[in-house]
Amino acid sequence: MENRKQRTKRGYPVAFLIAFISMRVIYYKIYSERIESFKNKKLARKYTNMEKNQKYHLFEEILTEIRPVLQSGLKSILLVSRIKQTEASDFLHHLKKHHKWIFNVNNPNSAYITVLTGDLTDMEQVASFTQNSSFKESLGQTVEKEADSIITLLEKRLNNHEKSFFLHSLKEIESLIYAGGTRKKKFKSLPLIPEYILLTDEYLEEHPNKARLQRLLQIVRNRKIRLKIISSESSAGNRLTDLGGIICFLEIKTKYEEQKAQEFFD
Repeated sequence: MENRKQRTKRGYPVAFLIAFISMRVIYYKIYSERIESFKNKKLARKYTNMEKNQKYHLFEEILTEIRPVLQSGLKSILLVSRIKQTEASDFLHHLKKHHKWIFNVNNPNSAYITVLTGDLTDMEQVASFTQNSSFKESLGQTVEKEADSIITLLEKRLNNHEKSFFLHSLKEIESLIYAGGTRKKKFKSLPLIPEYILLTDEYLEEHPNKARLQRLLQIVRNRKIRLKIISSESSAGNRLTDLGGIICFLEIKTKYEEQKAQEFFD
């Protein structure tokens, strides 16, 4: 019997990369174990030949691609353009001018954006670029800022316990998420929608029932609840480990949520 080619492990999402090359914009998802091409957009004309309004519309299209990434809980964005080209820095300027909300750390859909230089025309170049020490350093710094901002939000909730809702165990989180159904087509609205579900990579790797945990994480993703896996070696990961390695939290804003939170624990 012929052996099937074994796929390499993908791991968990780490960052979103946007590469500007000649006549194309390529989107990549960076995972902990590998990088994958996500989407490839052909341009009608070279960026240097575009009119101002054409560049504006291009940047708005790129933002449209970024929005669902941010809403999923992935906030680390890397912009890469070729040497002596300005697409990445121009896009960053566009965001600062027209979409200041994306830099507001209090906005749940904010982002941490880093501009880099490189030619990512094909996967061979991508592989070489992402193994570069300067890239790894920039990626690490961006991801660390993102993780620290989420932990800052968590600490804010912990310090206002009366107006917050926390679940510290897998069983409790399952009870909340599965209460609305486990089949995507039959999902019911959840009475309490988490701001984030956080866990460390160590918790993910060492859990004795990985199938059970992965099932939960997939339903969390299907429900479009913000999910973040944080390196246990980071300061944010250390804090999360102190809290048990996994946590689900949200801010209680209404009497209805307060009532549902009480009912959950009763």
